[in-house]
Amino acid sequence: MHVQLTLSYIVALCSLSGETIRCYTCMGSNNDDCNRQGSKACPGYSDACAVVVGHDSGVMKSCSYKSFCSQANSQGYRAPGVRVHCCYSNDCNVTSFANQLPGLTYLLLFSSIFPLLF
Repeated sequence: MHVQLTLSYIVALCSLSGETIRCYTCMGSNNDDCNRQGSKACPGYSDACAVVVGHDSGVMKSCSYKSFCSQANSQGYRAPGVRVHCCYSNDCNVTSFANQLPGLTYLLLFSSIFPLLF
């Protein structure tokens, strides 16, 4: 029984390491500008891709978490005019649902999400 449990644990760890999601991770003045920076394999603990946009200028895409996405969708993001969109498959954040994000809001939002990128 102990051997079966140990083997199950090892199989679970191996399967987790092979299931990293790929996301576009970038900042740009518009969707095309951002996408030129490309996509990357997310850290193993990331399970979502995010796109953050607003009204005036800019788009940010990153690896994220389902829990962040759920909270952003249920409570709304605190910055006026900012929208967060999440998806859950490889490079699913290649398209943006809007083109712009206010300058100051963009900086504040990036500073709060930046730790999620690394």
